[in-house]
Amino acid sequence: MHKNMIYYSQNRVQSNNFSLRARDAYDTAVNIQHLFKKRTGWFSSPKPIKIDDLCKDYKELCPDMESSFPGEIDKIFNPDIITQLGFPVDEHGMVHFD
Repeated sequence: MHKNMIYYSQNRVQSNNFSLRARDAYDTAVNIQHLFKKRTGWFSSPKPIKIDDLCKDYKELCPDMESSFPGEIDKIFNPDIITQLGFPVDEHGMVHFD
């Protein structure tokens, strides 16, 4: 389990005019963790992923969300939101598995 998952089960994540309820933040963090693990070999550490590529992979992972709530996934993949979810985003737009 990701070290911040317990935190997200109780707190809202927000940036600018967008926010994720606690449960949505938790589910999003779990899905992002899954995407990192999917790209990693058995004994390898997860490598950083460009935020745009991670967003694209997330849309493929959750096609119903994209069709039911167009544009919401793009709002989630704001560097501030992703960082609050426990996946730091560097100045080059690379998301890190902390």
